[in-house]
Amino acid sequence: MMTLLLIGFLGWLGGSADERGQPRSGQARLIIYRQREFGGNNYGIRLNDRKLGTLSTNRFLQVDLPPGRVKIESVKDYFSENQQLLLNLQPGQTYYVKAVEDIDFLTRTLLMAPMKPEQAERELRNLKPAKSNWPDSNP
Repeated sequence: MMTLLLIGFLGWLGGSADERGQPRSGQARLIIYRQREFGGNNYGIRLNDRKLGTLSTNRFLQVDLPPGRVKIESVKDYFSENQQLLLNLQPGQTYYVKAVEDIDFLTRTLLMAPMKPEQAERELRNLKPAKSNWPDSNP
């Protein structure tokens, strides 16, 4: 059930719906979000094996990163299956990743998938920022 995706495509963030601003010069922006789910659990989110923060339902994490390959991983506990997603970030681009909890008989998994900017911006409208452990990651 472990899914590993390599994607380097997702378009430019644009339009008046952008309340989060543009990425810092020479950087790429990554936004990981979860919509409201019934009984959703909190998951730790790691970028390149370094903790970004904890993502609960109805929240998003936002960070500007240098261009290049980034590994996003969800982690919880012994009864959860860690999930990974690989992205190739380009400078000046914003990448959206939607996370949804999948509960099986014995395990829980936070599934993650890249989203198109138009859909992600609609889904982000009512979400609140999650606290990040990453330096200089202010939404």
